[in-house]
Amino acid sequence: MEFYFSPPSKTAVKKFLIYVLFASNLVTILFLWWTNSSYYIQNPEDGHLEVALGRIAGLLGQYAILIQLMLVGRVRWFEHLFGFDRLNKVHRWIGYSILSLLLTHPIFLVVGNAKANGVPLLSQLADFLANKEDVLNAFFALLIFILIVFLSIVIVRRKLRYETWYFTHLLTYLAIWLAFEHQLNTGDLRDGWALSYWYTLNFTVFGLVLVYRFLRPLYSFARHRFVIERVVQETPDTYSLYLTGHHMEEFTFEAGQYANLTVLKRNMWYTHPFSFSADYNGKNIRFSIKGLGDYTKQIKDITPGTSVIVDGPLGLFVESRATRDKFLFIAGGIGITPLRAMIESLAPKKKDVVLLCGSRTVQDIAFKNEFELLKQQTNGTLTVHHILGTPTEGYESGFIDKEKIVRLVPDFYTREVFLCGPPPMMKIMVENLKGLGFDERHIHYEKFSF
Repeated sequence: MEFYFSPPSKTAVKKFLIYVLFASNLVTILFLWWTNSSYYIQNPEDGHLEVALGRIAGLLGQYAILIQLMLVGRVRWFEHLFGFDRLNKVHRWIGYSILSLLLTHPIFLVVGNAKANGVPLLSQLADFLANKEDVLNAFFALLIFILIVFLSIVIVRRKLRYETWYFTHLLTYLAIWLAFEHQLNTGDLRDGWALSYWYTLNFTVFGLVLVYRFLRPLYSFARHRFVIERVVQETPDTYSLYLTGHHMEEFTFEAGQYANLTVLKRNMWYTHPFSFSADYNGKNIRFSIKGLGDYTKQIKDITPGTSVIVDGPLGLFVESRATRDKFLFIAGGIGITPLRAMIESLAPKKKDVVLLCGSRTVQDIAFKNEFELLKQQTNGTLTVHHILGTPTEGYESGFIDKEKIVRLVPDFYTREVFLCGPPPMMKIMVENLKGLGFDERHIHYEKFSF
């Protein structure tokens, strides 16, 4: 019997190295804590155990903050390894763990020191705040973190404005700055190689975030000088932004990816993510945006010549992730944008593509004429079904459900599926496909909600 060994892919190796690096840092932090706090653990009387637990909670809390920065720092190679959707899920759960650790840290330290000094808890807390400036700053940082987590929950549940979420999270940097000196005054990190290690770990992460989140987009802007070339209306409430600039042939991306746009116009300079709605052509790039909120409703009023900072490309919602040669694209509303770019990219290859596109009315169908042209170019390898919420002669009506998938795409189980639309719609589609026995490994989607 012969055995064949398939070597791991480069992506798998890179992910493994990331996991090893994460675990190595965790072990190092635990070793630092044990080395410097072992006395308190071995002599747990008089509040020593509480002090030791408070110290490790603080160290792990800061380490979790550094991980959060990597998750949301737009570090391109990191995001390309794991994908925005997965990083966003991890980011959400780590946020709750950070709050737990940062609350546990002062509580245990106050309790432990109050026992050791034989004073009431409030007296010990007042002593910390009054006599240690770094503790006072850390206290304000803790209040900011509590505020961020609380507002994040409220914003998501009540579906408040994206801008509110964006500005709330900017406070994270203020909290980290306030708490940094406090970290260096702890017994576990005060001097020696431990202090050097902590400086290296923190400034490496801060450096990556600075480069990828701030400096790289600015460099790209200086290199390409992106400006609005024209604004084109696609539907009554959807507009396409065409951007051009210098050296556009060097700004490459894969169809299906997205970028963070910062329009340098009054009341619009905060950053928003949008998908490329046309394939790479080396001349201009296009983003098609539906007016769903205060920000996006202003897109139609942007004048040609307005400068734009483009941070991207980003995302793993791309054809190269597919392992099959036939495709089923399912779009809901403005979710058609990345799929429109992918279909254009696949057209010259004459790939077998079926598109199920859900819209409210005929007037809400984006790129209808473009799809007709693409169908001609592909000589029948592209099939498009528009499903409308309003019954209309000549069109399918209702929702994209199991019945329509089976009837309109009877060989769906042999295809690679790409989904894009509102999060509830994508969740239902995944459940529908799984209910039909479809292999979830061949379903691709990314959520761009906060």
